Amino acid sequence: MPDPDVIRQIATASAISGGFLVGVSGDYGDGTTSPSMVLPAGYSFSIWTPIYAGLFSHAIYQALPAQRRDPLLRRTGYPLACAVGLSGFWVWTQDIPGLELCLIAATTAAALTAYVRAAPEQHSEAKPESTRDRWLVRIPLAMFSGWITVATVAGGAEAIIATGLRAPWPGAEAWSTAALAAAGGAASAIAWLRPISSAYAGAVAWGLAGVAVRNLPKRTRPGVTAALAGAAVALAAIASTRRR
Repeated sequence: MPDPDVIRQIATASAISGGFLVGVSGDYGDGTTSPSMVLPAGYSFSIWTPIYAGLFSHAIYQALPAQRRDPLLRRTGYPLACAVGLSGFWVWTQDIPGLELCLIAATTAAALTAYVRAAPEQHSEAKPESTRDRWLVRIPLAMFSGWITVATVAGGAEAIIATGLRAPWPGAEAWSTAALAAAGGAASAIAWLRPISSAYAGAVAWGLAGVAVRNLPKRTRPGVTAALAGAAVALAAIASTRRR
């Protein structure tokens, strides 16, 4: 009978590799022409370079025989594999907005599940957090989850725009402002309540700063809201770190 831990290791490595290959082979179009007010500026997407550098390092680390029965990797393996694998297909479902929205929701749920499960459990784990756990598990996972938090709002808006639906009262700018405020509030709560890695707050703040840059100075409300939301997430992470 196959070892379940070996299956998990293979599934995680395959999902990270497959998600990357599927994602980079898609056509993302020209984001500068999008009417979305929650889409980050183009330079913001450069964060995928450190994200995938961390994820590939994680894939190799978790596949080592010595890590086969690691409790942390057992808790986070499948949710992370699901999140990274699904995220690669967002770009390929842009012409099917309903399916894209379902993929976005599933990816976000899986990413946040993996992030929450990455919290140390000192009573059940035989070893305390190591430098390798921090840099090869928690930081890559946190950075990916943080960016997905922002991408959920941006990708969801793009999918809704693709359906041709018009924003109801009080209008697209107001709804965009509310969505950015909600994302900032949710991310701040996560950074405060689950201070697993400051990389989560850093990725969210980076994405929201990109939204602010793309909107200001022409669209003041969503631009200022994005900037304030990013600052709130960063402050929540700093306060949580000082509390600990």
